[in-house]
Amino acid sequence: MRKLLLLLFILIPIATKLHSQTLQFSQVLVVSATQTVPANKVWKLESILYSAAPTNIMGGSQNDQLTIDGNAFTVRATRSSNGGYNGITYGVWEQKLPLWLPAGSTLAPGQNVHSISVIEFTVVP
Repeated sequence: MRKLLLLLFILIPIATKLHSQTLQFSQVLVVSATQTVPANKVWKLESILYSAAPTNIMGGSQNDQLTIDGNAFTVRATRSSNGGYNGITYGVWEQKLPLWLPAGSTLAPGQNVHSISVIEFTVVP
């Protein structure tokens, strides 16, 4: 019993010094041009509105992209080739969402992306 009480007296002060951050809903955004995540905010990328449908070009490909911090990232890719059933093999790959961006990150639609649906949260200490 004494050991348990001693352990509690040691752990309670440590536990009270630990704290966590919470996220509080701020607003919904539609990003259609380069924007920066404001200080003390985080963005949750929810969905992407494409400006072009996947194409089925014989032996071709299509990459749809977002630009994050100046770097292009493919969020949907289509591939077709000669061969397979009726001479065409076709596939579509899509990035799973959501994606989270911290404060200071930049986001912009890229190739074949019209806009991005974003939920903004405020970081509450």
